[in-house]
Amino acid sequence: MSDPNSAVDTQPDQNAMVVCQVRPDDLMDELGIKKDAYYAYLKHLNIKASRDSEGKAYLEPDQADRIRALRAHVQQTGKIEGFDEMALATADGSGLGGSDAPWSQDSPSDSTDPSQLEHLIRKAQELAAHHMAMGDLVVAQLAQQMTFDDLTPELQGKVQGVREATHPKTNPAEIASRIMHQWRSQSGTQAA
Repeated sequence: MSDPNSAVDTQPDQNAMVVCQVRPDDLMDELGIKKDAYYAYLKHLNIKASRDSEGKAYLEPDQADRIRALRAHVQQTGKIEGFDEMALATADGSGLGGSDAPWSQDSPSDSTDPSQLEHLIRKAQELAAHHMAMGDLVVAQLAQQMTFDDLTPELQGKVQGVREATHPKTNPAEIASRIMHQWRSQSGTQAA
């Protein structure tokens, strides 16, 4: 073992960086996918691979995990659509995914990748919009299934008031008889 104070040990351990990197070819082999699927997943997840000092592409572990999760979704459903990362993040019990996620409380806010932050905000907005719309859709469906008897007495009174205001207060048969009598009178006068 080398001396901890030596100049060699003060240099960053390049092997440690490689351990944390996931190479695209390795991930494609692991998932059994080809390049077209890999790039489709990157695009869908809005992931941009990084490059090392030799110019070789790599992914961070959390990015690779997101691709693995999307692959599992595609294998289950047969399609890329409908994949919900926010549901996946809350399913692990922490509500935020793994502790090494870019939006973790443990990571300093100034080191958060802006594109990952934008992606996280966008996903949160989509989830919020889904919940807002879904709530309204459920309410609309409930309303369609309700009858007059399902309403509170106050609302029944309002409905009854509207019904009375829109319906004629006289007997429709009586109105029809008067119209018919008037028409016959005019026809008889014109014929004479």
